[in-house]
Amino acid sequence: MDSTTGTRQVRVMFLVVSASMGGAESHALALAKGLDRQYFDVSLVYLKDEAESPQAHARVQDGVFVFCLGADRKLDLAAVRQLGAYANAKEIDIVVCVNPYPLVYAWMLRLMSKRRVRIVEILHSAATFPMESWLHVLALRPLFWMSDLLVYMGKNQRSYWERHLLTARRTEVVRHGVNVDRLRNDFPVAAKGRLREAHGFAESDYVVGVCGALRHECGHADLVAAIHAARAAGTAVKCLIIGDGPMRAAIESMVERLGLQDEVKITGSVQDGRLAVSCCDVMAEPSRMETVSLAALESMALGKPLIMANVGNASEFVEHGKNGLLYAQADVAQLARHIRRLSDRKRRAAYGDASLAKVHSQFSLAQMVDAYHRIFLNLHPLQG
Repeated sequence: MDSTTGTRQVRVMFLVVSASMGGAESHALALAKGLDRQYFDVSLVYLKDEAESPQAHARVQDGVFVFCLGADRKLDLAAVRQLGAYANAKEIDIVVCVNPYPLVYAWMLRLMSKRRVRIVEILHSAATFPMESWLHVLALRPLFWMSDLLVYMGKNQRSYWERHLLTARRTEVVRHGVNVDRLRNDFPVAAKGRLREAHGFAESDYVVGVCGALRHECGHADLVAAIHAARAAGTAVKCLIIGDGPMRAAIESMVERLGLQDEVKITGSVQDGRLAVSCCDVMAEPSRMETVSLAALESMALGKPLIMANVGNASEFVEHGKNGLLYAQADVAQLARHIRRLSDRKRRAAYGDASLAKVHSQFSLAQMVDAYHRIFLNLHPLQG
């Protein structure tokens, strides 16, 4: 009950696979923290104990009650009972599932619940993921069909999955949003210069960056190959890989084999990549299976032009020839041509300005939270 209005808050519980902070998990946490506490009482439940930091399972984070069920198998009945007990005691109104796996737990909870709990699925899954995962999603279609709401992250994703009969009683498209106030490219010139110098780059160098975990599906090898091709064609481009991951050794080996040790640098793991992104002239997104690239949106908010593989919702972020360039998935030759095209400073500046304007007008965190605020209140109107 909100003490100022006498109105019972809508009680929303987010169900997330784990506290391992990928894009879907970060999205859920930002949304949970952003909902207005005058209207919503918010919980966030992790199914698996896979936290990357001891703070991930802190009991309260910015007004959000957080706990972990500690599930140790696909369907852990002890975890289901614990979830049901919590939901009944808390009188949860809406369960928000982040990706398909938590949907199984939500429906088990609904069958056990004494109340009519609304089920919302936020689908981050792309079309281009491994066959086993794709089949898993399709096997869960009956649970989707019975759910109260399915939220897609973009129109392209919605079009794809609706062709495969993945829908619900009601569907919506809500774009991802980023905190544009936090993502400001106002770092001191000296700080940018020191970071460039630390990686062997001069202020005048043309640097293409990529930010994210070094995994096979993220396409870092495509970017390194394109950097090599662009240099062979006469463009003096360098590359900053921001992040770390299981593909690092393979990427380093590729860099050495191509003789790019002075031109391609890897930062390793960084807590906050904003300064590193701000030091780059262009940001590349070569992922082969991304639905919504948080890194792309953050780069746009920092005023960077994008070169992006045309997968998932990429064409909703990048207007080709306006704020960046799109290329066919895994087409290294086309990626190299786009890198050469953006060696032009004036074009980069124009595209960067357009990126900044687009993210502010269409992809802000405030817009995303406001959309979910209206959706949740429509599902369960305030009482009292």
